[in-house]
Amino acid sequence: MSKKQKATDTDFHFGIGTIIPSTQEAYHDDFEATVRKAEKTGLVQFKDTLGRDLGARLKGNEQFPSNGEIFVFIVQYFTSKNEYSRRDIDNIAKTILDVLKGKFYKDDSQVKTLLIGKKMEWRVSQNFGYVAVQELRPERDVDALKISGVEKSVTLFHELKSKGLL
Repeated sequence: MSKKQKATDTDFHFGIGTIIPSTQEAYHDDFEATVRKAEKTGLVQFKDTLGRDLGARLKGNEQFPSNGEIFVFIVQYFTSKNEYSRRDIDNIAKTILDVLKGKFYKDDSQVKTLLIGKKMEWRVSQNFGYVAVQELRPERDVDALKISGVEKSVTLFHELKSKGLL
């Protein structure tokens, strides 16, 4: 992104000082359906902890949960090539979307744009997840070519690290 382009504003963002655990689904041939696997204890604890934290941070926020369309941006940073290679971003997205529902939007159909990525980045020295949420309005849509979420996420990582929160 050139320095002349303004970063896209987000309404809310947060960082996670670890690898976002995966929510997985499985397809069963015997009855031709996709079912969600039972969630492991670590995943349940992650969702509960993050959900409580977000609930507290959103207390008194009149904007959320929104009735409108939502843009969600997620990037997971890895320090290990092995972890980077084996993690599926769709399962990371499912975990985050499960936590966001009811706090930022009421129904999954409100998520108009979901942008997710994974990176190994020398400026982020530990496993770190970044999530940004933006309420979309007719005059405020997402131009994916101008999104600077990666730069914002690196900045937030360093802010949280300097405060001893990671």
